[in-house]
Amino acid sequence: MALAGNDDLKLFIDRVPTPQEVAKNFTGAKFEPEVGCYLGAFIDLDYSLDSVYVDQVGKTRRLPSEFEQKTGRTHATYFYYMAYGSRTASDWIQKLGSEDKIVHIALEPNNGLQWVKDDEYLNELAIKFAATKTPIFLRFASEMNGTWTKYSGNSMLYKEKFQLVAKVMHEKAPNVAMVWCPYTTPTGPIESFYPGDKSVDWVGVNLYSVTYFDQNKNKPAAQIHPVEMLDYVYNKYSARKPIMVGEYGATHYSALEGKSVSDFAQRAIAAMYSSLPRAYPRVKCINYFNGNNLILDHRKNNNYAVTQDENVLKTYAKVVSEDYFLSKPLGTDFLLPVEEAIVPVDAQDHPLPQANWPEVAMPAKNGQRVTSGTMFSAWTQDHSGDVVMKFFVDGRVFWVGKNKEEWRVELDTRKLQNGKHEIKLVATKHGKVIGTQKVTVLVNN
Repeated sequence: MALAGNDDLKLFIDRVPTPQEVAKNFTGAKFEPEVGCYLGAFIDLDYSLDSVYVDQVGKTRRLPSEFEQKTGRTHATYFYYMAYGSRTASDWIQKLGSEDKIVHIALEPNNGLQWVKDDEYLNELAIKFAATKTPIFLRFASEMNGTWTKYSGNSMLYKEKFQLVAKVMHEKAPNVAMVWCPYTTPTGPIESFYPGDKSVDWVGVNLYSVTYFDQNKNKPAAQIHPVEMLDYVYNKYSARKPIMVGEYGATHYSALEGKSVSDFAQRAIAAMYSSLPRAYPRVKCINYFNGNNLILDHRKNNNYAVTQDENVLKTYAKVVSEDYFLSKPLGTDFLLPVEEAIVPVDAQDHPLPQANWPEVAMPAKNGQRVTSGTMFSAWTQDHSGDVVMKFFVDGRVFWVGKNKEEWRVELDTRKLQNGKHEIKLVATKHGKVIGTQKVTVLVNN
């Protein structure tokens, strides 16, 4: 495959990966899908959703069904916030579990780490979680690297408390996977807060695409590509732990600017979701923060709700429609004890047995067989929204993708004779070629 110009320009073909390819990006962590990325969301602050459920602790929850109807896609996991020391909404956990959802709980010790002890509350919490018989991601004390949390500052104490919670959950709640999740910045303190591989099942990172950081016009952020904010955590931890984007949102209305920034949100969302299968295959879960912060007294900054902007909703619906984004837990027994869970294997000597894996974007290779409906796609890191991807077959253009969500196309091979054909990708920006790739495929109608 030939490459010129842009070094990160890549051409992909959707196909079922080989066992060796799957094993290369699989760590064997609890609840980790072998292939693909769980699609998740937070929806409780989206008051455009009318369908609600009041749980046993009196909290009003938005029902996934209405959100999924609007986005056109079932989501595998939903998260909510829970203050450490508060009561457990076991009925809500079980309700989500009955709908084949993984429940994701952001458990926050907002009164300080000194209240986290090996006591009746913590042990009862684990017992109650176990009793739901529902898979749970427990994201304990996330964003600890930021000064805005009540549990930052003392990394030694933080690690001690995370290890304690993990120990109790691992012993008493086999249906709970522990998620350790810093914010994308500052990166300097992140490593000092890592509790160790034994206590951490998944590594997460929270990040948001905004036009200005901290609502400060001296801190422009529109030029930041979403995955640039993912890189530090991904590069440091993905070799040994599956990565979760604990929270991601892109603003489509900025309070600081007092106007819609819908085009920015569309570019950012397309950039984030399109990049995951093509450049970050070890990200195994992403959760969209579908909330409107403009209604919050303490944080009136941005509206992230995709349901409240027609064009943003269309973009989100399109980019999450790929089979790569999983709508339900895939081929995992969530109640297996940890020691019986699937373990990673050597990709060369002992590949994973092939399961019911979806077709996903894999790097194009010479000699690959394609049939009618085979999906080709492209990816490059670009925040401008000005890169156009032109797809050629035997020198003739068959698709022009003018924006990120259009950088994929099905090839109708019925118009081609069986045998060898050249697929060429040309990326242009403002009419200038910035990179090319080509590959020879075998059409087999």
